[in-house]
Amino acid sequence: MPPSVSHPLLAIEVAEARAYQLDAVRAGLGANTLLVLPTGTGKTPVAWMVIAQRLHEKRAISPDSDAAHRQPWVLLIAPTNPLVVQHQREARKWLALGEEEIIALTGKISPNKREPMYDAAGLIISTPQVIRNDVNSGRLSLANCVLLVVDEAHHATGNHAMAQVGDLYGESAVDGLVLGCTASPGSTESQVSEVCDRLGIERIIARQSNDAMVSPYQQSMDIVEIRLPIGEEITTLAKPLNDMLEDIAKRLQRQGFLVIQGGISLRALRDAQQRISQAIAMGRNTAYQAARQNADAQRIVSLLYLLEGQGINSALSHLERLEGSSDGENSQSRFLAMPQVREVLGKIRVMDEVHPKIPEVKRLVKEQLESDPTSRVIVFATWRDSVRMLIGSLKDVSGVIEVERFVGQSSRDDEKGMSQKEQVEALDRFRDGESNVIVCTSVGEEGLDVPSADRVIFYEPVASEIRTIQRRGRTARHRQGDVFVLVSEDTRDVGVRYAAAAREARMGRAIAKVRRNRRPPRLHPRPDSLIESFTIVDGDENFLAADYISAEEIRLQPALGEAKNFTDAGKGASPEVPASRIVRRDAPPATPKSLRPKTQLSITEYLAPEKDDKFETKENEQSTSTSEGGAKEDNDWRQPILDGRVTDATDDVVLGHIQDLGGGQNGESGKDQSSS
Repeated sequence: MPPSVSHPLLAIEVAEARAYQLDAVRAGLGANTLLVLPTGTGKTPVAWMVIAQRLHEKRAISPDSDAAHRQPWVLLIAPTNPLVVQHQREARKWLALGEEEIIALTGKISPNKREPMYDAAGLIISTPQVIRNDVNSGRLSLANCVLLVVDEAHHATGNHAMAQVGDLYGESAVDGLVLGCTASPGSTESQVSEVCDRLGIERIIARQSNDAMVSPYQQSMDIVEIRLPIGEEITTLAKPLNDMLEDIAKRLQRQGFLVIQGGISLRALRDAQQRISQAIAMGRNTAYQAARQNADAQRIVSLLYLLEGQGINSALSHLERLEGSSDGENSQSRFLAMPQVREVLGKIRVMDEVHPKIPEVKRLVKEQLESDPTSRVIVFATWRDSVRMLIGSLKDVSGVIEVERFVGQSSRDDEKGMSQKEQVEALDRFRDGESNVIVCTSVGEEGLDVPSADRVIFYEPVASEIRTIQRRGRTARHRQGDVFVLVSEDTRDVGVRYAAAAREARMGRAIAKVRRNRRPPRLHPRPDSLIESFTIVDGDENFLAADYISAEEIRLQPALGEAKNFTDAGKGASPEVPASRIVRRDAPPATPKSLRPKTQLSITEYLAPEKDDKFETKENEQSTSTSEGGAKEDNDWRQPILDGRVTDATDDVVLGHIQDLGGGQNGESGKDQSSS
């Protein structure tokens, strides 16, 4: 049995002693700390130990407080209802507190019922919206809250309720301390800085999977990228749309609105939209027509993304929703009236699904469960249409597959969401083995601990490094696992995959820059005294936690000299991006045209005269080459507009309507589910 951690408020021998976790506990008790650890390496145990010591210390000082609560208490916030319920279960296992002291709150509990629950609580676990609303309404005071633990702390930006709770806590807490936990704080310095600012972070503790202190506890993970040619049927369907998109792009380029490099992305089209809006404000009449063309181009990109990357059924559902919300005069009606779009809609209505990703998912799931019937598989898909399609396909497979659906709470059109109770029950069935495959949207990405998820399948790559890390972290948490990423060859999937890897590589550099630029944290005069209540139990021997950390550092000293740790502010090293091997399933031979970006002309095409060269001006040429926008970032492919809304894959936040696109978002944003 490995050494365990003993503490007056910890359940004995629940915690396996890991030196890097105890080191993080020591840091977290000394200053407001952001803890960045790879998924599956135990951020939550660090939180439980910090909670235990903070309550033990503060209750010893003021056992019978007359403040809003009779004694000091701790708040833990998490972004989703299932995660709140999971944390309550874990807290009751880890902490030597009465069950009535550990309460879980979501928007499903009415405000009037919540208010009396606060008085006796020692640990409140809640979605951030509940806390924000109850503090603003006066039902709850944070003055006597001695610790705020923020799980999935990368959400603490902008108008997110998690960031607002951070603001309220900084204003109200008399003797406050903050511990933020995440595997992925963001790929840019501004993202990481905003998280730190909103939570009042003074210290960043970050380790990567190849760190000498962490690697002995990491399970191996095999990442396989499978490239799938989409086939002639889909290519034939997509060709008129691609031709129309290229024609519109050329027109926008000639007018100086569109700047592209490598392909026509939504990022480039959104940048073009800003230029068009500026031209309209300056009274340029031709810009109105450009605005309509740009909106049509964005819809085409969205449709192509679904057709080439998701499947025929997903594209059909998208077009039928547009058809249902069009009124005969709006831009959706104009788009649906285009001959190329009408042709595609008519054909896919009578076609069977032919996308190669679907049989590949079935093959991967069946392969895993036949090799080990006790294992579990998670399939991630961004859009509910794809979830529904995959569940139907997997149910057709005879034998060992028992499939479960896991989506968010909101209902759209005829697509019913899942209540909090249904979500928890679905996860319990998955953990207990009643189901062995779960197909979920982004709501299942964060924090959910499914110990026996042996295989994770990405139905599509996602450009956000945060979502990529979170999805990947659902496997190899307690034993070896593998990850398969399905990529449609020669489509926007390829750019998305590269964008996610590039952002993930930038994450460590961003963290290091933030650490260098922020004010040095306050230093405790005796940091080891912060963890002197922790004892390491190893058989018949007991050690102080600080001595155990030192002994582990000495034991691993040769490796420590070589390890790259991106907490070293002077080196600015990047985190390890797990290497993936690429497998191509019957890939077609490469041709010069297939290797060129779609908008790049060959030499013969370039020399051929164009009928509308008269629209090309020196001014427009200069504008095209020098206009601000995504020329450098354009390979940074973004999630498409679907049903009229834009999803920025950097942080998966819905940015709002573009023009008058209309319709409802069919994807899962992974944002808060609780309302109050």
